[in-house]
Amino acid sequence: MKYFYFILLIFLITFFFIFSNLNPKIITLDLFFLKIEGISLGFSTIISVLIGAIISLILQLPRLMRRNKKVLPDKNDENS
Repeated sequence: MKYFYFILLIFLITFFFIFSNLNPKIITLDLFFLKIEGISLGFSTIISVLIGAIISLILQLPRLMRRNKKVLPDKNDENS
């Protein structure tokens, strides 16, 4: 379990590299205010997945950072 995240990260990077090499077709990416030419289909798919993961993490941060509202009883009060 010590190297689980490291192995998972290496596996994902290898998968992304293989995926980008299997989809070398050059496309034009037309966004709202920006037009990007000369990016491969594999890299555009990988980048869109990573941007989606980052956006979902940012939107979940308030819920993840919320503190527990339960107040634990003080041990000194129990002994009295």
